[in-house]
Amino acid sequence: MRWMRCSAAVPSRAPGRAETIALLTLSEVEAAIAFDQPGLRATCKNDAILVEGTFLVTDGNGACDPEGPLTQYAIRIELSPTYPRIEPRVFETGGRITRDPDHHINGDGDCCVTVWENWLATAYDTGIAAYLSGPLREYFLGQFWFEKTGSWPFGERAHGMNGMEEAYADALGIANRRRDILYYLRILRLPRPKGHWPCPCSSGRRLRDCHAADLWSLHRRIPSHLARAMLVRLQPRKGELSRTGF
Repeated sequence: MRWMRCSAAVPSRAPGRAETIALLTLSEVEAAIAFDQPGLRATCKNDAILVEGTFLVTDGNGACDPEGPLTQYAIRIELSPTYPRIEPRVFETGGRITRDPDHHINGDGDCCVTVWENWLATAYDTGIAAYLSGPLREYFLGQFWFEKTGSWPFGERAHGMNGMEEAYADALGIANRRRDILYYLRILRLPRPKGHWPCPCSSGRRLRDCHAADLWSLHRRIPSHLARAMLVRLQPRKGELSRTGF
């Protein structure tokens, strides 16, 4: 996929409606790192925004804490201007973290910071500053704590598909059953959920006659493009999407 230039603007059409995506700019990224992350530097490179340098890990009180940061990591962040539609790629470049899944490093070397769609669906603010002070800070704080104690301070999801399903079930507010997750996402992927479909509550009633209001509320938090991205990542088999109802 080719990323668009840092300073460009782009219209995007989603099924059933016209949509304009506001692009992330270099100045926004520079503003986000200026105060709390003075060791980072942002540049435009090859149609992307590149952030490199030293990431300060604090206890949550900011870089100006009189006791200073807990630790720091050398990192590189690759940002698409279409953030948050495209998840940032983060690399720990100092060789401090062991490169394996048990240390939350993916096979191609980037950091498994969070289940992206879960964060987008549950976070109040998904701006770049919120990402740096939220999931990214928690990721490196967890790495620091694991170094010291051998345990993860915020708990740990399963690796791979199992962890993804768990995160998606949390975002949807339902039990962690793959069949149910896929059906909810099939409904939510549409610009307007189909009222004649069976309600996912398993009542046997049509959606329009049952929990339509609840699904519309969920659809505002998990819009069509996000539900489609979640479905793609779950890699459903053909038979799993052929069901109608439960």
